[in-house]
Amino acid sequence: MIATVFRVATAKLWESTQINPDYVDSVYEDVQGRGWSGNIKENKALIASADDVKHDGARPSTKDVQKIAEKVARELNPPKTTVEAPPAGLAPAAVSNVNGIQNIESKRLEIESVIRGFFEANTIDLKLVFARDSMRVRPLMENFYRSHPLTPPRWKNLGWLMSVDEKGYRFGYAQAVFEDAEPISVVFEETADNKYRVDWESSVSYGELEWKEFLKVRPAEPTLLRVIASKPALAPAGETPQGTEVIEIKHPAQEGSVLAFFDRNDPKFQPLIDQLQSGNWKDVPLTLRLCFPGTSSTGGSTMGAKIANIEGKGWLILQGNRS
Repeated sequence: MIATVFRVATAKLWESTQINPDYVDSVYEDVQGRGWSGNIKENKALIASADDVKHDGARPSTKDVQKIAEKVARELNPPKTTVEAPPAGLAPAAVSNVNGIQNIESKRLEIESVIRGFFEANTIDLKLVFARDSMRVRPLMENFYRSHPLTPPRWKNLGWLMSVDEKGYRFGYAQAVFEDAEPISVVFEETADNKYRVDWESSVSYGELEWKEFLKVRPAEPTLLRVIASKPALAPAGETPQGTEVIEIKHPAQEGSVLAFFDRNDPKFQPLIDQLQSGNWKDVPLTLRLCFPGTSSTGGSTMGAKIANIEGKGWLILQGNRS
C-alpha cells in the first residue's frame, strides 16, 4: 500500500523514532498504486472529525493493565474521550479475512488494552507479552534496552484506528495518546486466535547498530538498519558502473546520510525497486542490510555503503506470526 502522502509528516519523522501514518501509507500499497480503499460506511470513525467520534466508559487502571499480561484480550472499558481522525489523505483500508482487520472499530476495546499494556510495560518480559513475534525479538529488545531507558509514558487514550491493506496479513495501525508525551503511531497484528500484538521493532526503528556508530565504524559485515531512502539530489562522483543504482540513506531520528548502491539487475533487489518506485523514490522507509565493502571494481569506495539485502517491507519484517 504505497501512497503519495508520505511527505506530509516527513519533518516530524526526523524528530522521533515513532512510526507515522505516512510511513504506513508509503509502504503498504501495491506497485500499481492501489493504495487505501475507502470503506466509508463500515468505518465512519476513521474519517469523522474529532468532535463526531466519542466513546463512553471508565478508564482501566494501571493495575488492570498489568493483569492483562495473562489475558491480553480482556475487555477494558475506555474513558469517554474524543478520538482524533487519521491524517488527511488516509482513507480506511479494505477489510477481509486475509487482508487487514475486519470490523476494526468493533475491536477497539481489546486493541486499546493491548497497546496500552505495551506502552505501560516497565520490564522486557512484560513488554514481550504484547509484542509481535516475541520469541524472535526478545534478544533484540534485551540488546536495545541496555542503552535505552525503558520509561513508560502516562497513558491517555487510543486515538485514530485503521486497518492496513497487506494481502495475507491482518495488520492495523493506531495512534497512542499520552498525558506526558507526544502521540506515537504503531503497527499491530491480529493473530489467528483473535489476539493483538504490537510490532516493537518498527515502533523503535530498531537496528543492529546505532546510526552514528554505523557511519563511524563502517562495518564490512552486512548490518540490519531501518532507514529512509531517496534519490540523491546530486549524482555520485565518478562514473557509476552499468546496472548500479545509487540511493541516499538517512536514519529517521539521527543525523547523517550516506550514499548506498545495489545491482538493480539482481532479482533479489526487485522488492527494493518496487518499494522505491511506489514511494516515488522520496523518503521511502526500508529495512536493509548495509555494509562498507571498501575499494572495489564496483565502485564501493566512491559510492559509500553497499546494500547487501532488503529485509521485509518498509520497517516490518513480514515473516514470523503470519495470520
